[in-house]
Amino acid sequence: MAKLTISSISRFVEGFQEQRFSVGIDVHKRSFSVALLRPDGTVKSWTPPADVESITNRLVSLPIKISAVCYEAGPTGFGLARSLRSADIKVIVAAPSRIPRPVAATNKTD
Repeated sequence: MAKLTISSISRFVEGFQEQRFSVGIDVHKRSFSVALLRPDGTVKSWTPPADVESITNRLVSLPIKISAVCYEAGPTGFGLARSLRSADIKVIVAAPSRIPRPVAATNKTD
């Protein structure tokens, strides 16, 4: 995956600054997989190191309105949720048992 730059985010959000974006984060011990969903359905994703302060600052610095950040509940996400909430970003924590899963045996399970 290509390295995310401020200019690539600026180009991605250009023309959508007054609209609401959604953010999904797959939280792991060593990294976060972040997906930024634009109002037209286009997604920008990147995988930064698992640094709560850095990802919070990155999201706060974006020239957009964030409707919510959602992540799957787990032991590594509590600090992230607290940090985002302290930055006045709405956080939705999804219970793993409530997330619909595909039935195929070849699908990823984490």
